[in-house]
This record gives sequence, C-alpha cells and structure tokens, in this order.
Amino acid sequence: MIGEFFSVNGQLRPASEAKISLDDIHVVYGFGVYETLKVRKGVLYFADRHAERLLNSAREVGIEHPWSEEAIVDWLNNLVCSNRLADANIKVLLYGGRTREDARLYIVQIAPLFPDRKLYKKGAKAILFEGERWKPQAKSLNMLMSALAFQQAQNQGAYDALLVNREGCVTEGTRTNLWYTDGIRLFTPPAYQVLEGVTQQTLIECVRENGLEVVRREIKVGELSDWKGFFLTSTSTKVMPLQAIDRFTFDIPDLILRLESLYDNWLEGWRNKNSNQKNIET
Repeated sequence: MIGEFFSVNGQLRPASEAKISLDDIHVVYGFGVYETLKVRKGVLYFADRHAERLLNSAREVGIEHPWSEEAIVDWLNNLVCSNRLADANIKVLLYGGRTREDARLYIVQIAPLFPDRKLYKKGAKAILFEGERWKPQAKSLNMLMSALAFQQAQNQGAYDALLVNREGCVTEGTRTNLWYTDGIRLFTPPAYQVLEGVTQQTLIECVRENGLEVVRREIKVGELSDWKGFFLTSTSTKVMPLQAIDRFTFDIPDLILRLESLYDNWLEGWRNKNSNQKNIET
C-alpha cells in the first residue's frame, strides 16, 4: 500500500491504521469481490465503470451492502485527491457479512504496474492452463485457481496464463482479456465465458469508432494456429501483443501495432474530455 490514507466504508483513515482481522470468517474465507483501477498523471480512469462492475460482482455472489455506485465513485476520488499520487493503482475490496450493515468496503492505493516496454514491440508469452473461474461474470476473491495458473506462467517466463474450459475453449487470462485477429477483424470470446474487462469494453468502443469490426466468438485450442495474431488487454497492460501461446508462435500483425497507438490516442482523448477532474500530479 502507498499513500498517506486509505478508505474504509467511505471514511479516510491513516495508512498506519489499515488492518483486517483474521478472526473475521468472511475475510478468511474470501467472501468478497474486488476491482483494480489506475491513476496516471493524476487522473483516475473509469471510476464509474469499475464501481458498476464491483456492484454487479457483489450481486452475482450474493453480497448485500448499503452503498451506491455514486458513493463509491465519490470515495475513490476523495482518496485519490487526498493522497495526491500522480501514478498509482487502486484496489477496492468489498467484503460481505452476516447482514448488509456488516459489509465493509476498503479502498487502498498500491504501486502502479508498468509492463516492460520491450514486450509491446517483441510480444509477450502466454501459457495454457486447464481451469475455469467460478462465476466468470463476478470479480470475486475466489482466486486460488487463478493464482496457481499465474504462478505457473511466471515459472515458465510467461506474462499470463490463458484458461481453457472443459469444452476446450480458450477463454481469458488470469488477469487479462484475450483477443485475436485474422488481420482485418478483431475477435474476443463471448461475454458469458469471461469477466468483461473495463479495458476490453473501452477498446471495443475505440475500435468501432475507428471503423473496425469486433466479433464475439469462441476459440478452441486446436484453432490457435489458424489466426494471424493474439493480444491481451487489462487496466495496466492496455494492448499487449503475444508472440507465443505455449508451443504456438505468432508474428505481430500491423493491425495489433496500430491498435496500440489507436487506444493510446483514445485514452488521451478521454483524459482531455474529463479534464474537469482535479489534476493531482505532484
């Protein structure tokens, strides 16, 4: 955790007071959902979208709580303005309890993740991992399978692990969304198979505004070699080309390189449109 303050149930507290009791069975058993946001150059990105998804996740797993999306957005902005960190990531943790009044919502700022810039030119590697997330549309704290998959990816020098479901479909990364292309169109797995990322959603808006086609389609492991190229998206990753998935290797098509630039420009445009936010850059 970084910054002078954190937030609990909307109240700012000194970072030195941040703690979670191990006697709390709801914490120990991971009865919660979470979100990860970013602050770059003093601007908090897509707070409303993340708050909406957080509460959708809570509904999916049956967590009752007394808070609205608008309140959570206010608390996010309050923490960002109070800590005055130009670059940071934000972790939001919503834990359930026996009643809605027992729910707790923690917001903390953590060190930002900046992937190695070389990976955007040469492409990253991913591995395949047989596994399915429980309730894919919920960003829950049930993370054991994802943690094991990601650890295996790191042990093999890969950027992420791509999950393969029982039907043999490659669905998503442990912390990324998967995309692929025939060189002309863009494809990403169906919404029912995955947790839809905020970066995934905003990239779809970006590419459609630029006249490109996005198709939601399943992809089987046996089809991987049939496609021109692959890339991953996430809050910190943005558009990350892949050069390899397990034994399959790929060139990076011009379309993916173009997407990196298009999305960076789209984010800059979004930032300019939201310039009424306080710039807290130090």
